[in-house]
Amino acid sequence: MEERVMSLIQEKKRMVVPAMIMVFIFYFMLPLSLLFFPDKMNQISVIPGVTWAWLYGFLQIPMTWLMGWLYHWKSKKFDQRIDDLVQEELS
Repeated sequence: MEERVMSLIQEKKRMVVPAMIMVFIFYFMLPLSLLFFPDKMNQISVIPGVTWAWLYGFLQIPMTWLMGWLYHWKSKKFDQRIDDLVQEELS
């Protein structure tokens, strides 16, 4: 059982670490792009009256919801597999 639990932990790490790296890159790109490309970020975007900085800032909201939903969806699967392992061990 320990080998299967350790493999589940490794699988979860393989999911969480790249997701966290992607989230950090996505979120830190806003202040970095404002620092290095202020003229471009303050130009009007494809939506009239909205700058690229505001558009990027608003895109962080659905990104947060999407990442939260993906984590919730994957963690339910992990929890089910752990419950199956526990039931298997108890019987």
